[in-house]
Amino acid sequence: MINFLELTTSGLALGSIYALIALGFVVIYRGSQIFNFAQGEFLTWGAFGMIALLDAGLPWELALLGTMLCTGLLGSVVERVALRPLIGRPVFVTIIVTIFIGSILHALAMVVWGSDPKGMPTPWEAMKALKIGEVSIWWNSLAAVIAGAVALGAFFIMIRYTRLGVAMRATASDQETALALGIPVGRIFGTTWFLAGAYAALAGVLLSMFPRNADMHLSFVALRAFPAVIVGGLESIGGTVVAGLLLGVLEVWAQGYVNPALGEFGQNFHTVFPYIVMIGFLIVRPYGLFGSQDVERV
Repeated sequence: MINFLELTTSGLALGSIYALIALGFVVIYRGSQIFNFAQGEFLTWGAFGMIALLDAGLPWELALLGTMLCTGLLGSVVERVALRPLIGRPVFVTIIVTIFIGSILHALAMVVWGSDPKGMPTPWEAMKALKIGEVSIWWNSLAAVIAGAVALGAFFIMIRYTRLGVAMRATASDQETALALGIPVGRIFGTTWFLAGAYAALAGVLLSMFPRNADMHLSFVALRAFPAVIVGGLESIGGTVVAGLLLGVLEVWAQGYVNPALGEFGQNFHTVFPYIVMIGFLIVRPYGLFGSQDVERV
């Protein structure tokens, strides 16, 4: 029971990070119908940018805000320079472009910060744990859950109750109608990429805390979070968050219980487990947990 609670807490922490990453995928897709396969590189830039700002002497909280701001601006620049001119082009064109942009960002990150892993400093002791009876919960795991909840809650409040949120929902519903109503659709595109970059930076920082490190392989975590987009529903923001939390918990449970039971075959089985769940949903419920099935009149 103790091990189960510790694994569940770690799974919720990982799921919160997956939810932040998957939210970036969904927000961009809803706004501009683009699959951003450069999303993983925003994690890398966020994590190493955070370490660079801390090394420059900024307080931890200011460094986090600065990192999210800079990575969000990077996302907006990528959208404005490379992707907005491709509006109306086939989907596969924009996919190839985002993959190409991801490769460029990865190469630039290696030039700027090198390829060696780096530890992420925290305001608290890196190995500090909260004791509840016999259960030990890492402070880093708690921080990931709390930060993820605050960030996701702020996003839902913004999308629901602000003029920007209304404009984003209108643009996601019908771009031409939104433009006719005077909504600056181009600015909304830039804003969605800004939010995706900022949340990816936060996820990169949380993912780089002990017992992990910031390294150049962080971008692959975005691919591990991608099944949450499919499981939750490609255009459902709430479904994506729920699916991210669910897949994070299931992955950690698989690592704790399924991997040892499978012996040598189970080595790193947990890393492919989210894809198994995704394939199951694609077969049984291809529009996801909270997605809507498209109905066409003929």
